[in-house]
Amino acid sequence: MKKILQASKYYLAAFILPMLVVVVTFGFRGIAPFGTNNILVSDLGTQYLPFFEFLRSQLVNHTFSMYSFMLSLGDNAIPIYTYYLMSPLNLLVVFVKATDVPVLMETIIILKIGLIGLSMSWFLKAKYQRQDLMQVVAAVAYGLCGFVAMYFYDFMWLEALMMLPLVTLGIERLFYKGKWGGYVASLFLIIFLNYYMGYMICIYSVIYFVYLVFLNRPARLGFWKYLIEHKTMTIKYVTSSIIAAMLSGFMLIPTIIGMLSTGKSSINPWDFVPKLRFLPSAFASFGVGSTNFVERLCHEPSFFIGSLFAIGLLIFWMSKRTNRRERKASFWLVGAIFFGMLITTTDTMWHMFQMPAGFPFREVYMLSFVMIMFGYQAWLNGSFKDNAVVIKAGLILAGLIVIGYGSIIIETMVPQRYYFQMSFYVANYWHIIPALLFVFATILVILLANRFGKRMWWLMLVLVCLEMGTNMWMALGGTQEYGNQAKFRKAFNQSTKIIKKTTSGQKEFGRIKVNNELYSQSFNTIYNQYNDSLLYDFFGVNSYTSSLNVHTHDALADLGLYSRNERRISSNGSTPVTDQLLGINQKIRIETDGKVGTSKNDDFTSLGYAVSKQIKHVKYDKNEIFKNLNTLAQKESNTKTNYFVKSKINDVAVDANKDNYRYTVTLTPKISGMQYMDLATTSPNQELDVTVNGKKLDTSYLQLGSEIIELGDFEKGQQIKASFTSDSRILEMQPLFAGFNESEFTKFVQATKPYRLVVKQPEKLKYQGNHFSGTITTTKARPQVIISIPYDKGWQITDNGKPVQTYKVLKGLTGIKLAPGKHSLQFTYQTPGLKMGLEITIFGMIGVLLQLIIFRRKRK
Repeated sequence: MKKILQASKYYLAAFILPMLVVVVTFGFRGIAPFGTNNILVSDLGTQYLPFFEFLRSQLVNHTFSMYSFMLSLGDNAIPIYTYYLMSPLNLLVVFVKATDVPVLMETIIILKIGLIGLSMSWFLKAKYQRQDLMQVVAAVAYGLCGFVAMYFYDFMWLEALMMLPLVTLGIERLFYKGKWGGYVASLFLIIFLNYYMGYMICIYSVIYFVYLVFLNRPARLGFWKYLIEHKTMTIKYVTSSIIAAMLSGFMLIPTIIGMLSTGKSSINPWDFVPKLRFLPSAFASFGVGSTNFVERLCHEPSFFIGSLFAIGLLIFWMSKRTNRRERKASFWLVGAIFFGMLITTTDTMWHMFQMPAGFPFREVYMLSFVMIMFGYQAWLNGSFKDNAVVIKAGLILAGLIVIGYGSIIIETMVPQRYYFQMSFYVANYWHIIPALLFVFATILVILLANRFGKRMWWLMLVLVCLEMGTNMWMALGGTQEYGNQAKFRKAFNQSTKIIKKTTSGQKEFGRIKVNNELYSQSFNTIYNQYNDSLLYDFFGVNSYTSSLNVHTHDALADLGLYSRNERRISSNGSTPVTDQLLGINQKIRIETDGKVGTSKNDDFTSLGYAVSKQIKHVKYDKNEIFKNLNTLAQKESNTKTNYFVKSKINDVAVDANKDNYRYTVTLTPKISGMQYMDLATTSPNQELDVTVNGKKLDTSYLQLGSEIIELGDFEKGQQIKASFTSDSRILEMQPLFAGFNESEFTKFVQATKPYRLVVKQPEKLKYQGNHFSGTITTTKARPQVIISIPYDKGWQITDNGKPVQTYKVLKGLTGIKLAPGKHSLQFTYQTPGLKMGLEITIFGMIGVLLQLIIFRRKRK
């Protein structure tokens, strides 16, 4: 009992201390529940909050839908679950109100940091068969390392830091004792919790296995001969790795197939060209405060692990107590990870063959882990007792930090001199002072411990907590973007009531375009309302997720709807033609004071409608949005009517600035009615800077980039002077301006009403999107049905029990062909790859049994 209590106190300290440091840090930054702020910034506000609300809605309504119509036009929900929501801690969302989810996310982040520290403590105790205060110090350093400080905004990645020590321990037990169960279990678990980080840890597993071979291989024996000589161990490692991957097949295969339908399925060859990913400026990150919130999307590798273990690594390499084999093996382990980040080719491979779009060097936590491990080992073997080596190692670390900051100055001056864009930013040059002070204070405490005994290591624990907390506090700085929790709660509740009241009683399927300025202003940063349909339970178009269906993107971007990249789509830029196509039948505008403006057009209420067979032959021109819209409407109606009529361009004046071009275009409409402009590509999130006849257009929403803008209603022949800013040089203005022939298009819309797809009980699609039914009438002139669902092979459609073949139409939507008459359609979604994944998982289970039988017999 006494031994259990003795062990428990170290584990408890390793769990509580990192959390306590974060709590104090959050308190100093005024973050709820210790202040008035929340951390709805970056991906926490735009992705995690809506996805948590999505999960909460599923749990509260006792449903689990593998397809969701709340994800833009509809999408496979499996990649959302497997990438963002697999942590068991996320289930706590069912116990809180929707408005308290931000505080819950902060609580989960804190708990995960504590579990990271506990995992490191467990690993060190199991590996070295002892417990001591230094393991608690290591837990604090690992739990609050640079990766955690800079990446906790994407807190689904924190599981990887918890599991890495356990996977490492599993490899060691397999290598030294032949026990493979822990390795299989831990590797399966990280793949299950986050397949993206699981993939990285699979690469790390190979690197660490090779490290153990180098560490134990006699000098006379070659690498491959060692593996052959220990073939049982080698076979166990290979088969166990395969089995762990197979066990995760039930979620891994559907996820892979789902992700292959996103923009991330394409590979950029340029990302594999060998070049340096960072320069000596990266050494600055060995000290506190080299990066902060502002640099979260673009920064050097977050090497920070505190001065103690950085010095410890150098001591391990420099000390005579470290034998040659240990030193060379450690060079491989540290070097493989370090140079894997340094070279573009290998860094791209680390990141699942896709260069990260923000938050770079996502594998750096592995380097932090092994550096701390070697630093602890140096302390354990007594290398810290050599004062000369300690001082030398400390001075080298200080020198690296100085070199890092000096390099930052040079790397900053050169781009500025030659007008290049900087690839990184530095938080504050003055941060070199506290960084060096912590290095020298660490040296001093080590020397004092060598003179006055082990009790001084308690002072070291305090110093490490202070240093890690200081870095965390600095990493949270550089921004005023933290939201106000009370303001958020009020805006969320008010918005929920407004949207629920406005959309209640929806008897037919229709999508809604919401411009919620009330909710947006509760953020102290740009908020583009991408995933609000998940927050407020309505069918929309907007979406921002790494798993956005590429067919959604492709189908809408060439019709004038805004898309900054393959992960985002917005209803900004919609026109009556796209409103009909997507079934956008209601538009809601909520002002910052809570006033509501609505417009509704029941003629656009539909998930699909029957059109001419010519729709199968639609082809878009990427640079001709109005031509594309005309082509769509003409093929639908089987006419040659131009619904968008290009305006006459009378004069173009351009004022070229350093960063952009300011255009003033004088034009004359050729048709009366609403006039549109296809706003040329510009930097996203800029204030809408368009004037029409000297009057600035409404700036309540941001100019997101290339999209269609309403200029206003004008008569035919009335002169218009439009001024706007663009990043690009525009050589041809004619395709960018057009008027809309509303009367002709209204005729087509009215003629289409009898041929709409009528969905039964559309409200059920909010929580259970796997199955629904509907009715539609087709004719000989209208045999093709456009369904505004992204094309997905998972959809099975039957007509009165008979299968109907689906095909891709309009670059990404679903089309079917029906015989003339009335049809009762059943839609069923079967997650692609699920059956295959389950079969692979079963084979994995069989593999576990076979391996148990085979190796048990061999032992006998």
